[in-house]
Amino acid sequence: MRLLACIIAALFFSCGQSADKEKISPSDSLVTKSDTTTVVSSNKDTISEMQKTTELETQVNTILRTKFPNNQLELVNDSIAQWPKDVFDYFIAGKRKQNPDYPYIAKGDFNVDGKADYAALVVNDKRDKYRIAIMLDTTKVIIWEDEVQGAAISTNPKEDIGNINGKVTKLKGEGINVEFFEKSSWVLYWDGAKFKKIWTGD
Repeated sequence: MRLLACIIAALFFSCGQSADKEKISPSDSLVTKSDTTTVVSSNKDTISEMQKTTELETQVNTILRTKFPNNQLELVNDSIAQWPKDVFDYFIAGKRKQNPDYPYIAKGDFNVDGKADYAALVVNDKRDKYRIAIMLDTTKVIIWEDEVQGAAISTNPKEDIGNINGKVTKLKGEGINVEFFEKSSWVLYWDGAKFKKIWTGD
C-alpha cells in the first residue's frame, strides 16, 4: 500500500514539473523579445538622430514636389543612401555637426546672379538612378546627369581651383563639390553660360 502511495506521489510530482517547464518557456521567449526590442529601439534612435529634417531639406523637397509632381525625383537621405556605419562615422558625422544638410544639399550662389541657389542629390522613383538637381533661385531646376551614387556634395567657395592636370580655373561664383570618399572628386561650376565639370582629385 505504501509502495502504491509513493508511486502516485511521484507521478503528481513529475506532472507538476512539466507544468512548471511550460510556464518557463513563454517567459524565456519574452526575455528574447525584450532583448530584440532593445536593440531595434536603439537602432531606431540612431536612425532618427541621423535623419532629423532640416529647414533647407523641407525647402528642397517642396521645390522637387512642385517641379516634379509625380514624385519622379526625391531627395536622397540617410535611409536611402544606406551608408556603412564606419563610412558615416568617419566621413559624415563630424561634418554633419557643422552642416546638418551634409552630404545631400549644398547652398550657394552657383550661377552668380546674387541669389541663393541649392544643389541636391536626388534619386528617381525606382531608386536606381542618382543625379544632381541644381535649383537656381528656386524657379529653375537643372538636372546634372552623372554617376553620383555614393557621392557627397558640398559648397565649394569662390576661388581658383586646379584640376588633376594642374590647370587652374577661376570660379565666377561658388561651385558644387562632388566627392567620393577616398576615391575621386570634381566640382561643378558656372562658366557664365552653363555648368561645367572639373576633376579635382582621382
